[in-house]
Amino acid sequence: MKKKDKEDVLKYLPLIKSLAYRIHRHLPDVVDVNDLIGQGILAVLEILPKLDSTKNPEAYIRLRVKGAIYDYLRSLDFGSKTLRRKEREIKQTLERLTLELGREPTDDELIRALGEKPETFYSDLQKISASYILSLDDIFKEGRTYEEIFSAKLESPEENVISADLRDRIISAIKSLEQREQLVLQLLFYEEIPAKEVAKLLGVSTARISQIKESALSKLREKLKGVV
Repeated sequence: MKKKDKEDVLKYLPLIKSLAYRIHRHLPDVVDVNDLIGQGILAVLEILPKLDSTKNPEAYIRLRVKGAIYDYLRSLDFGSKTLRRKEREIKQTLERLTLELGREPTDDELIRALGEKPETFYSDLQKISASYILSLDDIFKEGRTYEEIFSAKLESPEENVISADLRDRIISAIKSLEQREQLVLQLLFYEEIPAKEVAKLLGVSTARISQIKESALSKLREKLKGVV
């Protein structure tokens, strides 16, 4: 690595790490945040020779780093058939227990009914969640991700990349969701509250929060098809 390139990477390393850690919050524990940082560094090294310092280079770097990280995450295949079967099993067990108990089951009750260890249960929920986030992210161009979608202020260096019309359509799609879906997305992505804490706030299981989030992301994907 040339001395100049090394200096530039060190200059943008805080930005790379910030993006990597924000994305990592919504991923399974099996994903090492250092791998995400590494992908970001490689992306920066690739674009340094053609970076125009007069045209908001940080915004361009943000887009390319996030794009590289998401490309890497897609290669991990969180949308496997095995995971989809597990998703259906969790959903069916959750609905069955809700009917039997006449209320929302707790995480412990759901885990016992599934016959799983808590760590396996929460890991599966994270993997399922990641698969929906990646699926939604697939419909956006130039590395734009779910984080911009759920930002209530929609103010970021990337704002010049998308048109006002597109922003209006995205906001309209979010507002068309059910109130509970909007609330869950707001708490998870904008307020950055962990899923377990959101579950406690709303008095439901973590699996139910995961289900609400997945439903909302699926609806957004359908509503935004062909828009971007």
